[in-house]
Amino acid sequence: MKTVDNSKGTSPGSFYSLKTITMIRPNYFREILFIALLFLPMVYLGIVWPSLPNIFPSNYNLFTGTPERVGPKSDILLLLIFLFVTNGVLYALFRYIPKTEDEPPQEAKSHMAQYYRIRFRIHFFLSLFSCTLIWMASHGKVMFLEKWTFLFVGLMVATIGVFLKNLHPNNYVGVRTPWTLQSDINWTLTHHMASKLWLFTGIAIAVGGMFIPMVAGICLFIVTAGILAYLPFVYSYRLFYKEQG
Repeated sequence: MKTVDNSKGTSPGSFYSLKTITMIRPNYFREILFIALLFLPMVYLGIVWPSLPNIFPSNYNLFTGTPERVGPKSDILLLLIFLFVTNGVLYALFRYIPKTEDEPPQEAKSHMAQYYRIRFRIHFFLSLFSCTLIWMASHGKVMFLEKWTFLFVGLMVATIGVFLKNLHPNNYVGVRTPWTLQSDINWTLTHHMASKLWLFTGIAIAVGGMFIPMVAGICLFIVTAGILAYLPFVYSYRLFYKEQG
C-alpha cells in the first residue's frame, strides 16, 4: 500500500496542503494480465521477425497509393514501439488507485470491477491491433499501415476525451490529482479542460497522421503524450491555488 503524505505546510499554493492520500493495494493477478497484454505484441514480433520482408514501404501517398519511402524492416519495429509506448503510458496513468475511507464497501467493489473492465478493454484492443499490424506486415499487406496506426490511436485518444467530459468524481478513472480528489469543482473544471484537450488532440493525430511521415508522426506523438498527461495536472493545481486565494 503506497502512501503520499501531503499534510505538511499550510500555505495556499503549497503542494502539501492536502490530507494524506493512501493507495489501494492492486490485484496482482490482473496487473500481471495487463502487463502480459502489454508485452504480447513484442513477443509475437520477435517470433515472426526472421520471416518479415527485409524492406518496408511506408509514407504512402493518400491519393496515389504509392510509398514515398522504402526503408529496412526495422521501421516496423519503430511502429510497434510507438504502440507499445502508447499502451505503456495508459497503463501508468491508470495504475494507482487512491483509497478513500468514506466509500461504502459494496460501492467500492462495484467501482473496482468497472475500473478493471475499462483497463482490460484498453490494453486488449491495443494489443490486438498491434498483433494485427504484425500479421499484416508478415503477409506483405503493408499499404497504409502507418496511417491505420495513427488513425486508430487518434480515435482512441479522442474517445477518451469524450469519456472524460461527463466523468463523475471517483478514485478510479480520470485525472486523479491530489486536488481533483479533494474538490468536486476542481474535478469538474479539470475534466472539462482535459476532455477538450484529448478530443481535439485525438482528431489532430487521426487527421495529421494521414499526411505526415511515419517517423515525424511518432516523434510528435511522444511529445504530445507528455503534454496530454502534464497539462491537466498543471491546470488542476492552478485551480487549487486560485480556490485557496
